[in-house]
Amino acid sequence: MAPIRHLTASAYLFARFGPSSWRMCVIKHPRHGGYLAPGGHVREEQDEPPLDAALRETLEASGYRPRLLPVPLPDGYPHPGVIGPWWTVDIAAGPDGRADVRHLHRDHIYVGVVPLPYEPQGRSELPVRWVDRAELEVLDTPADTRILGDHLLGTIVNAVRPSTPPVPDEDLAAELLRRQELDQEARLLPKASRTTPETKERWRTIDRDNRTWQEQLLATRWWPGISEVGERVGAAAWLIVQHADTEPDFQLRCRDLLAEAVLAGEADPRHGALLQDRVRVARHRPQVFGTQLLSDEAGELVSAPIWEADQVDLRRLEVGLEPLADYLRSCRQAAG
Repeated sequence: MAPIRHLTASAYLFARFGPSSWRMCVIKHPRHGGYLAPGGHVREEQDEPPLDAALRETLEASGYRPRLLPVPLPDGYPHPGVIGPWWTVDIAAGPDGRADVRHLHRDHIYVGVVPLPYEPQGRSELPVRWVDRAELEVLDTPADTRILGDHLLGTIVNAVRPSTPPVPDEDLAAELLRRQELDQEARLLPKASRTTPETKERWRTIDRDNRTWQEQLLATRWWPGISEVGERVGAAAWLIVQHADTEPDFQLRCRDLLAEAVLAGEADPRHGALLQDRVRVARHRPQVFGTQLLSDEAGELVSAPIWEADQVDLRRLEVGLEPLADYLRSCRQAAG
């Protein structure tokens, strides 16, 4: 008699925590007790595709809606890859809510990335952890999860690189530098000069013009990456957005584009952290990295509210920022 076989789908999710640290998302399984990649049964009675099941189960279990990656192809292959399972395997399963005897799960294994691991899209139904290779090695998890997770943690950096590598664009780099100089023109004036009506209007005009130009630039392309304009000029692209506070929706979109560039190694994680905090504070949410400051009742610069503040220095260290106390001290001295 043929074995009972149910279709399942799972997703191995990865995020970059800083310049070179990758972690994998695992959820604590309610029946097995240990940690697994998010996944579950395909709703075959509803003709649900395995890809849809992987996304649904992942969002329900972990709170994340990942960007799934296409199946890898050899270098030089002339056709674009499509999103599909990287592997399909048969896994022996004990009795569960769908079968009262031992059976098989034909699992469709997808691989995805989460550009903003501190920004889940939903509420997780299960405990969630992000683990690196050392933590995965000792984690209470089945051998198959450990083997695939370890393999993918060693190769994910290549999987997220652009399929068509960016080429240097000297014209774009020069324009970004020109606009950065304009951005700093008013901001670097002596404090007394920055408060005149003429300077304030000049400041607003520069910010509005820079924002309009960059909005048009990004309407048809991704973020200007390090390979294209260099690391120093990449800072100019970030600075323009950081000063576009009058357009919060534009900042939000740029946060996502910049996060994808950080994920691909094409932007500075510190810039991603600063913009992520800027967007959160603008929406009256606690910031993640403690980069956004305000004045207290005594007029002293302090951090805007921080999510899980006792862990903020660990998060700052991940992305290459100095400890919060040092950052506050430097900002207060500069403002003084």
